[in-house]
Amino acid sequence: MAYNDRETLVQEKWTLDQFKEWQDICINCGACAAHGPIIPHNNEELPPPNWSSPEHKCPSLEYYKFKTFAGQGRLALAVNLFQDKIQVTDSLTNIMYTCASCGICNEICPAYKPMQVILAAKEDICSRGKQLPEPLLELFENMDTAGNLFGLDKRARAVPKLPETGEYLYFTGCYTSYLLPQIGYVNAEILKQAGMDVCHLGENETCCGEVARQAGNTELFRKIALSNIEKVKKTGADKIIVSCAHCYKTWKEAYPWAMQEELPFEVLHITEVLSELIRQGKLTPEIPVERNITYHDPCFLRSQVNEQPRKILESIPGLCLTEMERNGRWSYCCGSGAKIALNCYPDYAAETGRVRAEEAAKAAAEVVTACPVCYNQLRFTAKAEGMDLRVNDISLLLAESLGISQEMYAQREDES
Repeated sequence: MAYNDRETLVQEKWTLDQFKEWQDICINCGACAAHGPIIPHNNEELPPPNWSSPEHKCPSLEYYKFKTFAGQGRLALAVNLFQDKIQVTDSLTNIMYTCASCGICNEICPAYKPMQVILAAKEDICSRGKQLPEPLLELFENMDTAGNLFGLDKRARAVPKLPETGEYLYFTGCYTSYLLPQIGYVNAEILKQAGMDVCHLGENETCCGEVARQAGNTELFRKIALSNIEKVKKTGADKIIVSCAHCYKTWKEAYPWAMQEELPFEVLHITEVLSELIRQGKLTPEIPVERNITYHDPCFLRSQVNEQPRKILESIPGLCLTEMERNGRWSYCCGSGAKIALNCYPDYAAETGRVRAEEAAKAAAEVVTACPVCYNQLRFTAKAEGMDLRVNDISLLLAESLGISQEMYAQREDES
């Protein structure tokens, strides 16, 4: 499918210029701010159940209480920005950058995909050289010079013991490498136990650049994307496995957009791989885990990868899964907000995290997720709020049932 084919309405692949040419960006139905979807848009018949959305949807709308902070309001501003009818002000910048990038508006409005328009608006703001939220400038510098979000020396990176070449490349990402090394080590051990030919970039692995993409810094993002793609090519891998939902979304969708061409390798989330290995009998969880848990769908997985995590959980003997009210496609943000909300608007991020953590605690005493960013955010929120809520990663939980020891990796995670 051609990347310049506007007739396909695949907005994930559009350039900023194509958004500026788009005349009917929004029909102002209000579905992203009110209850109900726009497709099928019919005043006489109720939509089918799979189009029903929760009453509470957009995190920034729930927090700021003005429709301007919903998809509808942001799209109205984006149209005027694209046509140079309004100037970029601090207020406009804050409205656009408080978007959590959770994509719930895209679920409600798949025809117009508001989040893609918002991304284009942030790119427009950034390309005009306007002042961005200050923490972003430090994050850009960290990614560009240190190769990670935190500005840490690469020697602090936790590197799984894997070869430099192989059929599969395991990409750990910043959070796993620097904050939650236990997840990376366990995933590498599970993949090796299943007999997979898997490799790792070692100290040459750098940030995927997601924050640059989400913030609209296209120049920096393309630089990072090109560098990372070339590194993968050198390993000979034809599949890349990521354990971070943010990295997954970035490699899967944003890299092809940045390059304006398909990647020469397939991108898989770790849960897609693990669920298939279990189905094939190459992994057999046998040790009972007698606990009641709930599952948090990361925003960047919920549409494409929501069944596989549940299949993994179902395979663990003794485990009882109780779903939260908002799950699957209609899951709610953990509060990190593509790490932009977390770094630039901490009060908003904390409140969003509190709402999600409380929802999890109502369902079970333990919440499991499949993203280190969500894991870290929910864990921090539960501790800050004094909640009796255990937070776990799906790979760590699976490792329990597989009998893979985690003790040797636990200390560093506890200190993060």
